[in-house]
Amino acid sequence: MSEPSLPAPAIFVHTSEPAALNSYLIIGTERAVIIDTGAGPAQAAGILDAFTAVLAQHSDAGRGTELPIVAVNTHDHWDHFFGNAHFAACGVEEFFGSPAFARDQSGSAWLQFHAVPLEAEPHLPADPSELAVEVTALADGAVLDIGSWQLHAYEMPGHTDTDLVLACADVVFTGDLVEEGAPPQAGDDATPSRWAAGLRELAALPGAEVFAPGHGQPVDAGFVRRQAEDIAVLAADPDHELTALSAEPFAFAESPGLPAGVRRLR
Repeated sequence: MSEPSLPAPAIFVHTSEPAALNSYLIIGTERAVIIDTGAGPAQAAGILDAFTAVLAQHSDAGRGTELPIVAVNTHDHWDHFFGNAHFAACGVEEFFGSPAFARDQSGSAWLQFHAVPLEAEPHLPADPSELAVEVTALADGAVLDIGSWQLHAYEMPGHTDTDLVLACADVVFTGDLVEEGAPPQAGDDATPSRWAAGLRELAALPGAEVFAPGHGQPVDAGFVRRQAEDIAVLAADPDHELTALSAEPFAFAESPGLPAGVRRLR
C-alpha cells in the first residue's frame, strides 16, 4: 500500500456544513484528487474554492493549480455526492466511485433529494437527475495513479451498498464506514454484519496508520476495531443503539496560511 522511498503525499481535509462533512485533497505530481464533493452547489463551491487555494499555495516548480483535479465519491449519501454537478460545471472532468455507486447514483439522488436542508443548499436543481454525473467505476483492487503515489481502492459495502475505501501511503479514507464523535449512521441501506467485517479488514490493512473518516477527526486502528465491535452488536441486535466514540485529538501538520476550514494531515 505504501511506497517508502517516496516523500509523504500532501493530504488536506476541509470540514464544512451541512453535516460537518470531511472532504479530502491528495496532491500528486500528475493530478490532485478530491474525495467527496458535498451536499449541493453551495457546499461544493466552498470545498472547491478552498482546495483550489491550497493547490495555489502548494505549487512548486510550476505545478499546483495546473494539476487536473479529479473527484472520488465514497458512497451515495446526499452529503457526499450532491456536489458533483457543481464540480463538473467548474471543469472537473473525471469522477470515480464504486461500481455500485456508478450504478445507483441517479436513483439515490431521487430518493434522498428531500433530505437536503434547503437553508444550506437553496440552489439545488429542481430535477434530482441533474445531480448525477458520468462516473468511472473503481472496482475492488483498482489503482488510481496520481503521479508519485497511488490510491488503492477497496469495495467494502456495509454503511451502504456503494462504499468505497481509498488508501494512500499510511492514510485510509473510509467515508462513513468510520465516524468519530457521533454515532455511526445505520439507515435502511446499511448491512451491519458486512459493515463490522469490513471495519475489521480495514484495521488490519498493512501499513495503515491513520483512518480519515467522513465525519469527525482522524483515528487509529484501535478506534476502528472498537467501532467494528459496536456495529457487530447491532448486527446481532437490531435494537442496539450505536455509540458515539471519541478519539484522542489528532496532531495535524503545521501549515500556515491555509483557508478557513482546511487542515493538513500529511
